[in-house]
Amino acid sequence: MSALRKAWAFLVKDFRIDLSYRLSFAGNLVFVLFMVSAFYFLARMFEGQDLPALRPYGGSYFPFVLTGVAFSSYLGVAVRAFAETIRSAQVMGTLEALLVTPTSVGQIVVFSSLYAFLATSLRVVLTLAAGALFFGVRFPGANWGGAVLVLALSVVAFSCLGIFSASVVLAFKRADPSSGLVQGLSYLLGGVYYPVAVLPEWAQLVAQVLPITHALEAVRRLLLGGASLAEAAGPILGLVIFTAVAGPLSLTLFWLAVRRVRRDGSLSQF
Repeated sequence: MSALRKAWAFLVKDFRIDLSYRLSFAGNLVFVLFMVSAFYFLARMFEGQDLPALRPYGGSYFPFVLTGVAFSSYLGVAVRAFAETIRSAQVMGTLEALLVTPTSVGQIVVFSSLYAFLATSLRVVLTLAAGALFFGVRFPGANWGGAVLVLALSVVAFSCLGIFSASVVLAFKRADPSSGLVQGLSYLLGGVYYPVAVLPEWAQLVAQVLPITHALEAVRRLLLGGASLAEAAGPILGLVIFTAVAGPLSLTLFWLAVRRVRRDGSLSQF
């Protein structure tokens, strides 16, 4: 079976499972509207104020936080999805069976996470659409093509963190505590809810290590500032450097974790 057919089979399976919980499926859509509404009313506190930190992003807080909340969803799913796939297979006792199939462990982890990324993409679209349809957010001159390209690069960068977390789960049979730390730091320092420029200098330096900082900076320049890819080259380069360093490292750690559990014969343990 080709990789594409395997990926499609995983997508169909996960979609059917998700659709079977119809109340949860509908509840997620309602939650998006409630979340957008909450940030809209929060943003009204800043109406009419000239906030220097928001000038590079059009000067309005609501579009700023809307894009931050929408696109930061990819970080959460990237950090959780790979580890949850491994953990679920461990608990259900299917990991050992999966690893003896013609499908490699890497394909199993990636294909099992595809639906989560597609569902997150739908949520991002709904979040931006809700802001535009119900609260008048506009993206004049937005560089949508560049934003999609940056989004793809961001998903790869975030996935490096997810693969590292999956390695810890595979090797130690427990949830990775560092994933929560990375998410917490990303939301605190990465510019999701407020510009990085308002942070102390030391915190701004720490923020530059986080991929979400560069991802949101690039996306906001492209969507809110109408920048070209060349004008957003700084944060894009930051994403590329992070991926170039973290990518090989995370894959190596994952390979070492798989080799360890196979050597120890602990695949069925959790």
